[in-house]
Amino acid sequence: MNRSVRRYNRQFRPAFSRLHQDRDLRWVVPLSVRYVIAVTGERFAGKSAALAYLSERKGFRVYSLADTLRDIAVRLGVPLEPRYRLQDLGDELRAHFGDPAYLARLTLRRIHRDHLDDRGTVEPLRRIAVGGFKRPEELTLFEQLDRFQHLRIEARMGTRHERARDSEVMQRELNHLSPTPAFDRAAFKEHVEKRDLYGDDSRWTAGYGQAVKELIEVGSAEAIKNNGSLAQLYSELDGKVKELDGRFRSFSA
Repeated sequence: MNRSVRRYNRQFRPAFSRLHQDRDLRWVVPLSVRYVIAVTGERFAGKSAALAYLSERKGFRVYSLADTLRDIAVRLGVPLEPRYRLQDLGDELRAHFGDPAYLARLTLRRIHRDHLDDRGTVEPLRRIAVGGFKRPEELTLFEQLDRFQHLRIEARMGTRHERARDSEVMQRELNHLSPTPAFDRAAFKEHVEKRDLYGDDSRWTAGYGQAVKELIEVGSAEAIKNNGSLAQLYSELDGKVKELDGRFRSFSA
């Protein structure tokens, strides 16, 4: 039996189901992973560093809603920089489809598709980490998974501003403004993180813009402080992964 047939053994094939109509992703084939981590936080809190560590050192398969958005932007010919162009596209997509969790839904579909592709491999059951969340509805979608943990990376505003400045990301994002503001904390709050936290005031995308402030206030999160070195962050993550590995000892079925 070839792989394409074997992976549907004792299951309904998607062609004969109503998956395309299922907004809540109640898939016929279950998502058999050990557990899923959602990584959230404010800009420059250390989310990317955390996800990279989980991927490179802990063997997690990492996904990002931002990658999903960038893939769409490339197909549509939308420039990836300045950053606000991607932010606009994300807002417009959510508004166009009337779905504040649209990008999360596409990302979860990708995870399911990759899981199906992995059926029959030696190690198909994985730990997964997901980043790039911008709205609470996106997180709510992933919270429907049986084996799920929300981790929020936290850092002081001054620390985040220093990281943005020292990495020169802040300068790159503000260079399109005229006149270019000083790269101080006031500019960081106004031009770097305000849109991320509260969205914009466009009447066309009201209710579908970025809302990280609401997202990070969701009470389900376990917080990881990241005001120190990368080594300290990695140590915190080591402890959290060890705890989750113990909590989810067996794979889901």
